[in-house]
Amino acid sequence: MAHYVHVGKSTASWQEAVVAGAPDGVVLVGGDGRILALNPAAEQIFGLTAGEARGRSVQELVPWRLRKQHAAVMAEFFATAVSPRGMQERAPVPAVRANGEEFMAEIALIPVEAGGERQVACIVRDVTDQLRMQAALARGERLESLRVLSAGLAHDLNNILAAVTGNAEVALQLSGEDSLLREALEDIREAGRRGAAMVQQMLRFARGGELTCEPVDLAAAARETLQMLRGTIGAGVTARAELPDSPVMVMADPVAVRQVLMNLIINAAEAMEGCGGTMVVRPALRAVTLEELTRCLKGICKGICIGCGALQPGTYALIEVSDTGRGMDAATRERIFEPFFSTKFQGRGLGLAAVLGVAEAHGGAVSVESEPGEGTTFRVLLPAAEQGAPAP
Repeated sequence: MAHYVHVGKSTASWQEAVVAGAPDGVVLVGGDGRILALNPAAEQIFGLTAGEARGRSVQELVPWRLRKQHAAVMAEFFATAVSPRGMQERAPVPAVRANGEEFMAEIALIPVEAGGERQVACIVRDVTDQLRMQAALARGERLESLRVLSAGLAHDLNNILAAVTGNAEVALQLSGEDSLLREALEDIREAGRRGAAMVQQMLRFARGGELTCEPVDLAAAARETLQMLRGTIGAGVTARAELPDSPVMVMADPVAVRQVLMNLIINAAEAMEGCGGTMVVRPALRAVTLEELTRCLKGICKGICIGCGALQPGTYALIEVSDTGRGMDAATRERIFEPFFSTKFQGRGLGLAAVLGVAEAHGGAVSVESEPGEGTTFRVLLPAAEQGAPAP
């Protein structure tokens, strides 16, 4: 069992100096559950001054849904001076700032006795950025493992499909006038070609496909691709392109760029099947700042971002496709770029994986923002071919 630390007058000055200079937040709570003091680090973490906090209930620093549980924990700690198991292990728990924003914190409780009154010093460490960086690292490692697997599978399947389509071609030449036989052989050849197209998507995700590099106008590509796919977009879905007045040039593989556009447009259309909505395709030049990249490296950019860590500040060409469809929850967003992961019954889960592969193969990045019921926005950044007037 922990023991209460008795504060004497002779040690008060250096203790106050240590607490004031501590990098972790310290919240001193009285036996009635009200805040007695905050150190400067706690002021920064919670977004309020010691004067503003003094006298307020410590429950105000706890999310509403957890306040009943928190009150029980504090009552037990005042009675026993023993921290709950999770706090002993410094497991992250939700806390809330003065502006209502939730964050994750490691919290340790230290029993203190001052002037005959039992108090609790809550040591608070904001680990939100740390957890986000760990999640981004884990996501990157998972995707890299899947790239290795996809590359191996793609090459093996390519060899098998080459034999299938090659022999189908030979058989067609020898089939004569037998229409039923020719029809069956043509079906085999076509299936082999569709399989080869899937293999190419796998290779794009694995960054193993062959890419050419030539000037491509994203604005023109977006207009042409949307026009080509209008017949496949379901009823009730309004699709439009918001095009800039001048070209948006990149040095890229034109086939790969069009595949990115096709996959994003088809994905947006499918997200609105049965419920209707609006899809907007926006190509533009975008200025990317060092501040934005730093936020991404810390894992505090909005949504899921992959590849931003390798970018340099400068002007990039942006492909943005947004929809007002069903949106995605956090678990789906985490896996959306994995090959073979799909929320659709007949989905193969290769379209968005290929988008990511193409972006990274060109030295770009991909991000997605989505919430259930609020639609989805995908953004692909590619290095611009020439400087222009970037959008903010």
